[in-house]
Amino acid sequence: MKLIISKTSPYSRKIRILVREKGLDVEEIETLPFDDEDVLHAANPLGKVPALVVGERAIYDSPVICEYLDDLDKPWLPGGPEAWQQKTLHALGDGIIDAVLTFRMERIRPQEQWWDFWAMRQENAVGRAVLHLEDIVDELGEPWQYGNLAIACALGYIDFRAADMQWRTHAPKLAKWFEVFETQKSFQDTAPPGAK
Repeated sequence: MKLIISKTSPYSRKIRILVREKGLDVEEIETLPFDDEDVLHAANPLGKVPALVVGERAIYDSPVICEYLDDLDKPWLPGGPEAWQQKTLHALGDGIIDAVLTFRMERIRPQEQWWDFWAMRQENAVGRAVLHLEDIVDELGEPWQYGNLAIACALGYIDFRAADMQWRTHAPKLAKWFEVFETQKSFQDTAPPGAK
């Protein structure tokens, strides 16, 4: 299997952590999505990372790849009603990442082109999600679960791309919960270049 990634992508990071935690044999191929590289387009016509190439087929969209890899060995995603809770947490993590990414893209444009209303909506969405997680932190359970994987990567992405949001000041219990991930080798090994 070959995993096409960007080392700064939190979506790629989720997969890279899962691969390491499960001890899977997956070759990583680094690409730069904005360079429109052929290797990425051949695997995903949308030109987005990550993409997993399995034989002659490609699987894309990080939740789909997570589920595919999770099925290979001792699934993190449980069956029954608990699966929906884990998938909902995973979607919340991805939603935080989406909002941070949108906020970041808005803020790297020239300041006279900023759409403050749009940036504020994204920042508010992140804030609400963090407060929600603070409220339910006791329900999150063991570190490496399907939903928690996305939540941990989302919190790490806030730190990397929007540190001025200072999420920890509003969510001390969540910050304490997150410390467990920050000490994990798989989390450290997949940190984006330049991350603190």
